[in-house]
Amino acid sequence: MNLIRGCRGVGKIVLRFRLPRLIVWLGLSGAWPWLGTAYANVYATHIRLFGSLQPDSGGTVEIRYVLNEPATAGVTIEILQGNVPVRVMSLAGGGPGTIRGENTVVWDGRDGFGQPVCCGSYRVRVTAAAHGFETWTQTSDDFNLGNYVYAPTGIAVHRDPTSPFYGRVFVANGRAGPNAEFMEGDRPGILRFHADGSPVEEEAWTDGGWPWAADGTSPGDLEVGANGWLYVWDGAQQLLLRFGPGVSSASRRVAWGPGNSPQAGASMTRFGLSPRSQMVRLWMAQAVTSAGPGVYGWFLDAEGVAAANDPGVLAVVAGAGSDLTVAPADVAEGAGGWLFAVQARTALGDPAPRVLAFFYWTNEPVELREATWTVGAGDDNLRGATAVAVDPMGRYLAVAFRGVFSGGIHRGGRVMIFDAVTGEPVATLPRTDQAYSAVAWDAVGNLYVASLSESVWRVYSPPGGNASSTLSIQTVEVTEPSLRPVLEALRYEAGQLWLALRGRTNTSYVVEGSADLRQWNAVATVNLGSSPRQEFAVPAQQPRQFYRARPGP
Repeated sequence: MNLIRGCRGVGKIVLRFRLPRLIVWLGLSGAWPWLGTAYANVYATHIRLFGSLQPDSGGTVEIRYVLNEPATAGVTIEILQGNVPVRVMSLAGGGPGTIRGENTVVWDGRDGFGQPVCCGSYRVRVTAAAHGFETWTQTSDDFNLGNYVYAPTGIAVHRDPTSPFYGRVFVANGRAGPNAEFMEGDRPGILRFHADGSPVEEEAWTDGGWPWAADGTSPGDLEVGANGWLYVWDGAQQLLLRFGPGVSSASRRVAWGPGNSPQAGASMTRFGLSPRSQMVRLWMAQAVTSAGPGVYGWFLDAEGVAAANDPGVLAVVAGAGSDLTVAPADVAEGAGGWLFAVQARTALGDPAPRVLAFFYWTNEPVELREATWTVGAGDDNLRGATAVAVDPMGRYLAVAFRGVFSGGIHRGGRVMIFDAVTGEPVATLPRTDQAYSAVAWDAVGNLYVASLSESVWRVYSPPGGNASSTLSIQTVEVTEPSLRPVLEALRYEAGQLWLALRGRTNTSYVVEGSADLRQWNAVATVNLGSSPRQEFAVPAQQPRQFYRARPGP
């Protein structure tokens, strides 16, 4: 493997409660920022809250979440009021609440001192931890029905932790399989899964209301932008479509079309999006050598689309005088704005580099030609480079190679991981000599790959122990309990009757006693603080005594 390095710079590097008549309901409030303890490969997604809490009479809340792999080092669930934990539940690895897939944990509505919570907004933080692996390890199951996709041409993961779609996996199926009538993985279109590979509730398959050509490029490449929109390439019509994360036809827009083509006769192959939410840039690889091959860029507007008739700008020129010697097959932008391109060379001994990194392009009129580093010139183990993706931290670069079909295998087909700053090889994933068509990263550093040879998408976890936290979007809003007090007799003990009073916090109540229900006398004053319930004792002076409570002055 050839490696050329340059030294011109480095990359920058609710549950909501309303209490008239103590009716409690679930709803969504605003999104909360994500809190992470580490860059990790096990994480919780799809956090939902079910149930109700009634300050006057208790209740429970079910906390449900999906783990993408087992939390072998355990799960910690925190109930937060603001940013302060009021209750912490620790679950040991291997036990309930730590398995791969959906987990359910019940919260009884009490704080760490066993008292019912009251009067405020609560949210849930789930921290999953794992002992990790020694090497890059596959965590998905090839025999899981959800991981079957007949011709996976693109793969992407929703990486916005403030979205209810956080962790959702999108896979494009570019051709009809043999059982398209009854198997979703055989239908051309977009398939949607949770992080554990289970189908989403609204149905895994959708076509987004679009007539895909199912020719292997329609649908083709896809990617989730920093704004949460899903972009899907229709190579047959040379259109880039933008969908909402639900992939509904109502959310569909043409983000890039023929009016944006940089030259007559140009043919775009795959695309990449900048990881920044501001000034989002669309990058596209143009493969026709007679129509200005290279990497082109467009700014997207607030709706996530390129301006009509904007031909874009040439950022990296391909051909004579450039390290990008021939037409690129795919492009990606990394941290700090670095551009990465791959070339699909298939001939034995081809001297063209397969993977190239270009220093940040600053929208200058001079195109980039000199790469910061290149990899793979003349390397016959790296043939048919197809797709490239950068992890969210800008540390790793993943490249998919289809290889060349010969002797019953795709020679040179593999997925490799490189150091994004230096180009040094980091790992070659198992299962080489297969045709790989797409790569993507999730928010915590797992690598997703699509294999055309075996009609499957896989997930690989990076080595090392780890932990990651996810904050719920739903919140628990507990309002003040009813002003009306509720008395409960507990026990008789040593000449005293123990009672419990429930009422509104930070309120004083007068407890009165009567032997005949006509003459009432004050026997105690109960001051409720932060807890809506308090136990107290009164003298048992009469053979028969009645008690009542009323709000004090």
